[in-house]
Amino acid sequence: MTEEGTIEVTAEVIEPTDALEVTYTPAVFSDNLAALDAYVDQQIEPYIGAQLDPNDYETIKMGSTCMADLNKLKAPIEAERKRVKKIYEAPLKEFEARVKAITAKIDSARANIKEQVDEADANFKAQRRETLAEEYAGCAGPIADVIPFAAILEDKWLNRSTNEVKAVNELYEKVEKALKGYNTLQTKELAHKDEVVKHYADTLDLIGALELEDQLNERDRQMAEFKAAQEAAEAVKAERTAPEPAPEPEPVPDQPTAAAPPVCRWSLAMEFQGTEAFAQQVAATLKGMGITGASIKFAGVVTDE
Repeated sequence: MTEEGTIEVTAEVIEPTDALEVTYTPAVFSDNLAALDAYVDQQIEPYIGAQLDPNDYETIKMGSTCMADLNKLKAPIEAERKRVKKIYEAPLKEFEARVKAITAKIDSARANIKEQVDEADANFKAQRRETLAEEYAGCAGPIADVIPFAAILEDKWLNRSTNEVKAVNELYEKVEKALKGYNTLQTKELAHKDEVVKHYADTLDLIGALELEDQLNERDRQMAEFKAAQEAAEAVKAERTAPEPAPEPEPVPDQPTAAAPPVCRWSLAMEFQGTEAFAQQVAATLKGMGITGASIKFAGVVTDE
């Protein structure tokens, strides 16, 4: 494919009187690719337009053999291409390394200057910020302790391209606008005034602050609905799990009252023997038993026979 030998690439950086440029001499290939192309056409001619019978296994095996032959034809060509590419890339890589080493010197010099420029810019911005912060403290009035200076400050005010007088004037205008928004919130009936005012203080977005009030009110409504639903669910659960009340005892039927036995009249006739004291004792006993209408009469002295 190529003639033996090294492909040389030369480069030289020169500095004319009026311009800086890089000169180089491109590599030129000497090859036999035309002859190789004709050889390949000759070798692949039998394979062009080949048709295989998918139902004939022998034909399929022959197709696999043809594929292997074509791979063998391609392999040395690809190997040579990679070899030549490697030879060609070697001086190119060396060329790039030398150029980058030169430009690295430029980067180093620039980095040194950039560091000083950045430091100077940082100091300028710090001084400008301090100046604007003092102006803010003097003109903010009642909102100075509510709205942080960072919420008022705009980055463009810290740039050298913005005149200090212009930055201060724009600061005053923004403070005046912020104060109007703050007073507007103070006059409104807000259920979440602390959160709304804080949001406004951080963002100076009056519309956003009022939208936050609506969002918080909606959140409260949803929480109230959720709590009510939860309490209702707990009540239903308690009702389902409560023990069954004990059955009331059946009333005992009234027992029929036994009929009182009839009161009858009786007569008593008796005699006994004893002393007079005994007779009095018998009379008292009968009286105590409710026996009335009887009298004990003396019937005579009992004589011994």
